[in-house]
Order: sequence, then C-alpha cells, then structure tokens
Amino acid sequence: MQDLLPTLLEYDPGMLAIIAHRWDVDLGKLDKEEAARTLASAMLDPEHAAAEWARLTDGERGALQALVSAPQHKMPEAQFSRIFGEIRQMGPGRRDREKPHLNPANAAEALYFRGLLAITYDQAKTGAQRFVYVPTDLAAVLPTHETGFQVEAEPAPAYERGEYEPQTVQPATTTLVDDLTTLLAYLQVVPTPSEHATLTAQINEDLGTRWLGEPHPARTALLITLAGSLGLASAERGVFKPVPARARAWLERTRPQQVRALAEGWRDSTLYNDLWHTPGLQPDDTGWRNDPLLARQTVLTFLEMVPPDDWWPVSEFVQFVKDNDPDFQRPAGDYDSWYIRDASTGEYLRGFESWDRVDGALLWFILTGPMYWLGLTDLGDEGALCRLTAYGRALVGAADWPDPPEEPEPITIQPDGTIFVARTVSRYDRFQLARITEWGPAGDPYVYHLSATGLQRAAAQGIPPNVTRAFLRRASGAELPPSIIQLIDQWERGAGAAAQILRAAVLRVPAEETMRFVTETPELRRYLGASLGPTAAIVRPGQEQNLAAALQSHGILVEFDES
Repeated sequence: MQDLLPTLLEYDPGMLAIIAHRWDVDLGKLDKEEAARTLASAMLDPEHAAAEWARLTDGERGALQALVSAPQHKMPEAQFSRIFGEIRQMGPGRRDREKPHLNPANAAEALYFRGLLAITYDQAKTGAQRFVYVPTDLAAVLPTHETGFQVEAEPAPAYERGEYEPQTVQPATTTLVDDLTTLLAYLQVVPTPSEHATLTAQINEDLGTRWLGEPHPARTALLITLAGSLGLASAERGVFKPVPARARAWLERTRPQQVRALAEGWRDSTLYNDLWHTPGLQPDDTGWRNDPLLARQTVLTFLEMVPPDDWWPVSEFVQFVKDNDPDFQRPAGDYDSWYIRDASTGEYLRGFESWDRVDGALLWFILTGPMYWLGLTDLGDEGALCRLTAYGRALVGAADWPDPPEEPEPITIQPDGTIFVARTVSRYDRFQLARITEWGPAGDPYVYHLSATGLQRAAAQGIPPNVTRAFLRRASGAELPPSIIQLIDQWERGAGAAAQILRAAVLRVPAEETMRFVTETPELRRYLGASLGPTAAIVRPGQEQNLAAALQSHGILVEFDES
C-alpha cells in the first residue's frame, strides 16, 4: 500500500485539520501540500506515534493491530467493518456540520479520524474493491507490540495441555506417497487418455482397489493433480504418462522428502480446488472460480496458533476463523454471487448465513481431508479433534522438516516368482518392479508376480532380459533363485512359455518329455487329473495357481491363456 504522505494529500484541508488536531499538530495557514508534509512528518516521528498509540482505547488498539498484522496492512472494507464497525462516508459539508470525529460511532471510525487508517480502491482477484489500510511507513513506527489488548492467539479459550484426549485416533499416514508411486507405475504400463473425465474414470475403475489409503474420489483427484502439477506426469499425444527424469527424481527421494514435495505441491496448487471437493457441496460450473490458495493460506496461518503437540477441536478452530477472518476466501466479502448448492437438497447456499455450510465446511474438509491424507494431521473421535504431526508443524513453520536417514528394505523373491515388496522398499524400485510383473494385492507388503505376462510387458517397454535380471539381483540384494534365473534365461532365448494353463483348467506342454517330467514328479502330479494325451492333462479344480507356482519352482515358465 501507499505511504502516509500520498494518503494525506488525497484529503481535503478540513480532514487534514481534524487529523492534525488529534495529533496536536499546528498547521497554521500552510497550504494543503505543506500541511500534509508537516502532518506526515509529525505522525512518522516514533515518539509522537507512541504517544498517540497510548491515547487509544483497547478496542481501538485491537482494531489497528489486526489491520497492521494483515498482509500489506490492508483488509477488505466489508470484512473490517463487519468486525470493527462501519466508517460513515460523507462529504466535507456534511462532515463539517455533523462533526462525526467528535463522537465516532465505533473503533474503526475513531481510527479513521485520527489518520491511523484510510480507505482506498485496490485491485483484487474479482476486480477493484474498497480496502481499509494503514499507510506502510506509518505501520512501521506504530508500537503495536506495546499493548494491553491481545488478539486471541488460539482457536480455543484457554487451552490446557492435554485438555482434549480423543477416545479413538486415526493417526496420519504417508500412504499418499505409496499410492502416487502406484499411480505413476500404472501410467507407465497402461495407456491412459489425458482427457480429464476419461483419465479420472479409468483410474478410479482400475486402481480403486489398489490404493493403500482411503479410496475417496477427492483423494484420487488429489493424486492425479499432484502428479501433473509437480511435473511427475504430463500429457503426450493424448496420453497421460510419467515424465522420466522428474518422476525418477521424486521416486528416489526419502519418504520425508516425498511428503514435503506433496504437501508443498498441494499448498501451492491452483489446479486442485478443495472447495469443489468438499462433501455436501455442489458448485455449479457457471464460469465463476474461487481462489483455492486463499483457504489454504488461511488454515496454515491460523494453525500457527494451535497447541503444537496437543489435540484441539476442529469446531473451535473453524469458529475462530469465522470470528477473526470470515472473508478469507471472499476478497470482496461477497456471499451472493457464488453458485453453490447443498448436495442433498439442491438449495443454493448464499448470504453470510450460509458461512458454516460453505466456508466452514471447506475449512473442516481441508483439515480432515487433504491435510490428513498428506500426513499433516492426526484425527481424533472421527475428525472432531485434530493434532498436527511433525510434518504438519513443519508445513506451518513451527518446526524444521524431519528427514531422518532411511534404510530401504530389499524386495523378497520366491522361487515360484512371487515377489514381496514392503512399504519401506525404495519407491523407485517398486515402480520399476511394477513395469515387469503382474500385480497382486496391494498392502504391506505389496505382492507382485514374475510371469510370462510381466516379461512380455517388459519387452514391450524395451526392457531386455539382462536388465531385468540385474535389477532383480540389485533390488533383492541377493542371488536370484535358480528357477527365476531359468525363467528369465528361457525368455531371453525366445523360447517363450514352456507351459500354458487354459481357462478350461487344462495343462498343455509343447513336448512329451515335459509332460513326462510333470507326471513323474509327485509335487507336480498331485495337481493333475485325467490325461488328455501325451502333452495335455486336466488340472484339478481350484489348483491352477498352485500348479503354476510349483512348475515355476522347477524352472518351467508358465503362462495363463486369457483368451
């Protein structure tokens, strides 16, 4: 905002005289410009400013303190007036007749006629709006730290340590890191259209059961958005796929570093709009857009005031924001032009009376949705209570980012081709493994299967057998089981699968010698029923997977006929 002198020069001589009288400054018969300069010089004197500060009431100090503490020392007039009172606007003639400066209606008006704040038009995201402000150089000399009036510093009256103890706790996790790894692996091996609606629908359908975290549509949208906004994936010829260098750099970071990248990515993202994902709300896509950054900035700012290590009620936090910064996402204090419906009734939610159902619901969602998914908050009593985690404290600037050393576990490879991958395995290694295997259940550990299908997928991506062999050896930290070596060698020779399990539960082999080996080996023969000839036999019902595992343990590569 502008400094004091330009502000004073905008006033008429009568207003300058009113302010000068309040500051005990004699302007004599100076012209307007000299009067403004003389008055500015006196008001910017630290001793003079301190004396004027001491004359204010606690309420006036509180209003001024709130304004000085606001970004750029300014606040939308609608917001300021709702909290501290309306400044009556009148021309010089009416002002000189009614003399409102002798009996100000409220703290805001008292400060206005003392020259401690002013009103101007300034640009906001929704256009030119009226703002109340403290001139920049005047704000610098006001002793706002010396006051008996204290703005509440906590979203609850007089927190006692340990005052709130939840009956049930949902501790934060970092599964968003694991699920983004899964998403990147999926995008690497499955062609996925980049068109938003199609992309979202396909990922929800194919990966909904493979997330470690909550399969919430808003969480999935956050994963997709972060992949794009962090540059880990991008559209290429209509396909959404990983960006190799950027994806690898993120995958190779430690888990705390990955959490930080995701948390800061969400904090700074204009593509993910929390309001449009808030449960119970149905925004109409009529062209209007809110700024999602405003709500997040507000939450993070007010979170600096909560007890750093204790639980606090979400409802009290939301109420505190309502009491102190209700227009946090509405720069003009406009509660009528947004088209948002109640999702259950279809009712449009307009006016300040809908604040709790819209703005309050958004704050609640941010704390218990994205911040919980990102590992920033623990939840208690099903979201009634919150507590900042070490990551959450770091994001709000109350602590350094934790980054303890990480010791990734190796993957575990079984002779039958089953591979177990703990969450502590390098995310880059799991990503690479997912490119060359069939995917089993998601969990801790993840389960993957080395099979003909996976090796075919590897070949389609240009991954040669020797690279697969070297990767598995490095990622497992051990020599590969002989059967696994034989499987990969068999594939490298171009022999393809040595056995095929049909949907009809029939085992078919290419040579009589192979079938003879199978039928003469007790641990293989027990899975077979009647012979269908020298190279085929019935598989006992329900034993297909067991037979496949046993065959691969003996170095016989198996593929399932999916036709």
